[in-house]
Amino acid sequence: MSVVAVDVGTTGVRVSVFDDALTETHSKALPCPPHAPAPGWAEADPELWWDRATEMLRALADEGALADVRAVAVTGQAPTLVLVGDDHAVLCPAILWLDTRAELEATELGVPTYYLGPKLLWTFRHRHAALARAKWVLQSHAFVALRLTGEAAIDPSTAALCLPLFDLASLQWTVQGAAAAHVDPRKLPRVRAAHEIIGHVTADAAARTGLAAGTPVVGGGGDFAASTLGAGVTKPGQACLMLGTAGNLLLPRAQAGTDDRLIHAHHVGAGTFLSLGGTLCGGAIEWARRALAEVGGAPIDFATLEREAADAPLGAASLLFVPYLAGERTPVWDADARGAFVGLGLEHDRRHMLRAVLEGIALSLLDCADAATADGAAALTEVIAANGAGKSALFRQILCDALGVPLFYAPDAGGTLSGTAALAALGAGIVADVDAIDAMHQGRSRTRVRHEPDMHHHGVYRHLLEVRRGAYEGLRRTFTSLAARRVASSPTS
Repeated sequence: MSVVAVDVGTTGVRVSVFDDALTETHSKALPCPPHAPAPGWAEADPELWWDRATEMLRALADEGALADVRAVAVTGQAPTLVLVGDDHAVLCPAILWLDTRAELEATELGVPTYYLGPKLLWTFRHRHAALARAKWVLQSHAFVALRLTGEAAIDPSTAALCLPLFDLASLQWTVQGAAAAHVDPRKLPRVRAAHEIIGHVTADAAARTGLAAGTPVVGGGGDFAASTLGAGVTKPGQACLMLGTAGNLLLPRAQAGTDDRLIHAHHVGAGTFLSLGGTLCGGAIEWARRALAEVGGAPIDFATLEREAADAPLGAASLLFVPYLAGERTPVWDADARGAFVGLGLEHDRRHMLRAVLEGIALSLLDCADAATADGAAALTEVIAANGAGKSALFRQILCDALGVPLFYAPDAGGTLSGTAALAALGAGIVADVDAIDAMHQGRSRTRVRHEPDMHHHGVYRHLLEVRRGAYEGLRRTFTSLAARRVASSPTS
């Protein structure tokens, strides 16, 4: 028997098949990059997500990989605004989590642009007809689940990113929040557990995907929570480093956090809460690969990037990188902020700049860890790195040194799809509970690569973080002035 996991990511869609031991047996991925029609905007076409997912599912079916599927679960980037009509047709481009256009609306609602509320209020003002016609306000993975089953749902981990429309304590939509965002609360999907079966594959979806009609579909959770579960991180003191387009540090905790500098949500399937700190990670690395390449040449390959960054000294010869290329979420919540090299001198070359990019991401994650500890989260004892950017041994060691605790990386286990498969297995009754999932992860622990922190390096990074905090404070007025120039030339629809 097997389960299928679908991940609607920021830059692409992935589909994997896992056996009943939650070992991946088949996997496919297709690109689906966002587009930016104006500064600060990040949009995508949800129809392309569906096309990519069905194309890969059909290919897997043709290979015989879907013959004994017991359940499907879907995860995705969040919070992302997707509007669909009565016929489940997409009504306008999706507004992605990293979109910062709704700064005015964020100020009015008292929450950062990252959350769903400002995006909804902006849509009410600038795409009013689409919002009025909408049957459902969905997230990326909820849209794919809707197309598979005809049912609309959202789980608490994702709904927690829909401020100010959702109450984390009661797990309910709030009438006041919906009114503030000018959305009919009946357009908001029912809140259901991430491992709950929300529906079954319809005949139409079966014909398109190759999945058997009637296959149970589990609603799934946000990619950040699924990645944490997939990495085997369920207990306070542990943390998951989700190293995709965004770099997220996720810390389980017994009680919900309260510090607004961080993001707080329910953990999927674990009966605990999560505090999340996030910065641009793979997105910043991809930018550096393009921007620092030879003029007219291909992007720097990862092997070259790692080799050149390793040639630069600790601290990149006092060169700092501020990785706020698309604004910043935690802990500064500054949509106006942008990236910067600070301290660039004649002595620096591409090697130093590449290392500064990696170290800049690590410093941002250390900043988030400090905020979580100050908010009452358990002190870190270990970190598990998951997903793409974690494949770099140099980057993992930089992260380990910055955070100051052992870091583990399992090349053949963990990650967003693994966690999503675990939710499918929970929903289908293949595994009994999270303890059973943890036992499976422990069985794979012998394959993990362990990094130990160099505490001298950790001290250097702590000092550099203090310096960079000061640099950011000094640049804030400049960022605000430049943002005003961008807004003056930006369209509103």
